[in-house]
Amino acid sequence: MSQISKLAYVDNKLGAPSSGQQTTRILFNTIENPGTTSGLVFFRSFQGLTNGQTNLTQNRLDSMESMVIKTIWLAQFATSGLLSVFGIEAAQTLSIIVGNQQVVKNLPIQFNAGNTGQTFDRLHLNGGVRASATNVSNVVQNNQPTEIRLLTDIVIPPQVAFEVRIDSNNANYGSGAVVCALSGYGKIFSAGNTF
Repeated sequence: MSQISKLAYVDNKLGAPSSGQQTTRILFNTIENPGTTSGLVFFRSFQGLTNGQTNLTQNRLDSMESMVIKTIWLAQFATSGLLSVFGIEAAQTLSIIVGNQQVVKNLPIQFNAGNTGQTFDRLHLNGGVRASATNVSNVVQNNQPTEIRLLTDIVIPPQVAFEVRIDSNNANYGSGAVVCALSGYGKIFSAGNTF
């Protein structure tokens, strides 16, 4: 089932409006100064964040909006603003909760991070280059963000709360910022001929 048909199917089942403008959608959220912690929760708190730190004001989409998550992007920035490698610690896992359902459960991040090897999907290059014995130092020196491409479409329906959790064994994220971005196909409100 394609992204478009899956989103239409879910919206129809929920009775959500099917009209709207089709678009590529990116949702992002930043946690400032995370320090050492056993976990991060993205898309839960928006207080004090600027437009450059998040593009949402609540942890749900509006009544005329919905989205299919295809890619999860994670990045860590040092206090200086330089990009750091994210997710190379083996104990870090990612979970996505939509409504009261955990739709992605404890997905290990390290396979898609830095120099640790094969990506889950084999559809994209890891850190811009394939991670292998000959280019491990290149991946680490470039300090690329971690990208996870999902093979299963995860739908965020309208007006349903969602969040992304990173669980770790007291990982040190430093005093900079950690960013999570979700990207994929979506629908947004379209006024059409009503105005």
